[in-house]
Amino acid sequence: MSKTKINREADICFLPQITYFVHRQCTSECHLPRTQIDFHDLAFIISGKGEYIVDDVPYPVTGGDLIYIKPGSFREASANASQPMQVYAFNMHLLGADFEPTFLPLPTLSKLDYDPKINHLLERIKQYFALRESICKMQTTALLMEIFTQVLMNVGLIQGSGSDPRVHAAAAYVMENISRHISAAEIGKAVGVHPGYLNKLTMKHTGKTVSRFITSIRVNLAEDAIVYEGISVSQAAIRFGFSDIYHFSKVFKKYKGYPPSTSKILLR
Repeated sequence: MSKTKINREADICFLPQITYFVHRQCTSECHLPRTQIDFHDLAFIISGKGEYIVDDVPYPVTGGDLIYIKPGSFREASANASQPMQVYAFNMHLLGADFEPTFLPLPTLSKLDYDPKINHLLERIKQYFALRESICKMQTTALLMEIFTQVLMNVGLIQGSGSDPRVHAAAAYVMENISRHISAAEIGKAVGVHPGYLNKLTMKHTGKTVSRFITSIRVNLAEDAIVYEGISVSQAAIRFGFSDIYHFSKVFKKYKGYPPSTSKILLR
């Protein structure tokens, strides 16, 4: 199945309600009989081998695979006798940004690149379910939403600074030094990569050059300060590293499509 990237300007939000979670070692005795499900089934295959059959189509799986089965599908699954399958599995209902039922933009079978963060988040969910404290559902929901983000970046459906620790570190460095001029060379030195390579990384993971990456952070933070702190446009220009109010207003309008003076009216 071909992949279609999500519009990076759209509000991307998936709100899960977990109804079942399990981490298990599936032997040849583990078998899910053919059943039509009324929930979303998301299964991370950590190791071993097995087979899922979704709407009568077989999907052989192995370590590193992700199975996603939509409500209304017929599902069946079995494990390999010689290589037991270790699985983290979620059954859930799912709402989108508009709080209406939706689907994850994933094919039935995805091949994930190794991501230690996903494994870490899955382990934390397992711990929270083991404790069964009153805030368990809130904790696990937050972690599963973070897993969604990592998965969508892993399979290339969205871009984001969080998909590479060096780009993430670059964003943090910009925010720590937001009030002054920062060059690509300075950021590259701070995060330990050549500025030319840093530019390739920001392009790959955010769709922006280093220069546009820096400017977008400045503009977004400036707009938040104008709208929610009530500072003036001239104060925002100074605080967020622009040479003067005229330059700030020109750059802001180029990025946002409207002048900074109208932000309070448009966003509140």
